[in-house]
Amino acid sequence: MRDCRQVHTKYILRFDDISPAMAWSKFLPLKTRLEQMGVVSVLGVIPRCRDPKLRVEAERPDYFDVVRRWIAHGDTIAQHGTFHVYDSTDSGILGINRRSEFAGHPLSVQLERAGAGKDVLAAEGVWQPWFMAPAHSFDEATLDALSALGFRGLTDGYGFFPYSMRSLTLVPQLTSFPINAGFGYSTICVHVNAMPEAAVARLLAFVERNVERFVDFTSVASQPPRDGLGARALRAITSSALKAYRSLRQGDAPVE
Repeated sequence: MRDCRQVHTKYILRFDDISPAMAWSKFLPLKTRLEQMGVVSVLGVIPRCRDPKLRVEAERPDYFDVVRRWIAHGDTIAQHGTFHVYDSTDSGILGINRRSEFAGHPLSVQLERAGAGKDVLAAEGVWQPWFMAPAHSFDEATLDALSALGFRGLTDGYGFFPYSMRSLTLVPQLTSFPINAGFGYSTICVHVNAMPEAAVARLLAFVERNVERFVDFTSVASQPPRDGLGARALRAITSSALKAYRSLRQGDAPVE
């Protein structure tokens, strides 16, 4: 059945900021329950985390062993930048956050930086051809660098269906909460490090109620992209709506 005939939106579960010193005490019980329900996720793995804000708990020396177990479960690994350190104020193509590890830098810098992260993950046997830009910030040079390095797509973008940009596939990611548009795909962006226990419980309860509607990121990213007029209109509408929503929340913490 084609996506446009879906009665309900399908959900993709995305976890950002997977790193050696993350909030393991919150994440692992949640991840274990998801695995028991057969749910797979797209996990943003930071190759060499240098962001002090992400040092939440004791560092796990078996970090990449854990990542390999997740791959065996069927989870998708997306390279979440390289160091997760922002040294640019460019908000990139999506215009979400005025900070970036990649956007605003020359192609040569981005190619070297993304390549260094890929080398780390490849050496550990956990690299997959998907990218998750820190702060949702990437530009055309980022896409060119990723394409040159063999990446196939990103977990980011507007709309409800995968679409293409400079030879890569973008699987839209709009909010940190599920959106039921009645069609397409909604990627739920989760930052466990900053989540209160009550928020973790609410997320888990939602997944339990809707477990049959959660799908695999890789299978969605591997679909033919939707680049027609209708899909472009949906991207424009969601882009405008989300930017208006964020402008009303200017006093809140920025989207990560």
